[in-house]
Amino acid sequence: MRSNYAHLILLDLVIYETHRSGYDPVENVQTFWDKYPLSTIQDYIIALQPDMGDKEKDNPKLSEFSVELLRVLIAYFMIHTTQLDLGKVSISLEVNKETIDTSKAISDFFKRVSPSNTNS
Repeated sequence: MRSNYAHLILLDLVIYETHRSGYDPVENVQTFWDKYPLSTIQDYIIALQPDMGDKEKDNPKLSEFSVELLRVLIAYFMIHTTQLDLGKVSISLEVNKETIDTSKAISDFFKRVSPSNTNS
């Protein structure tokens, strides 16, 4: 029986794959931009928004996040295309340290218990 939450597991796996041997973030970035032009990204973010006619599903934080997500993707794209120095961007590692450490521990656990694990 297929779980209604199987699609959520895929979102967790994205974090765990960063601990895989041979993980290549550049390949992920390239694949993403090859697959999704800005207009498609915008269309998908709009499609993810709840129906504004349904006040129960209205989530201003989701709407704000969606705008910020689109803004940052466009900014990264512009930094790349205009060859700006990304080194000027300061991102706090401490804010995300717990998430990365937890995903590393889970990834390591599955590597130990599953010798045939393809994620290593």
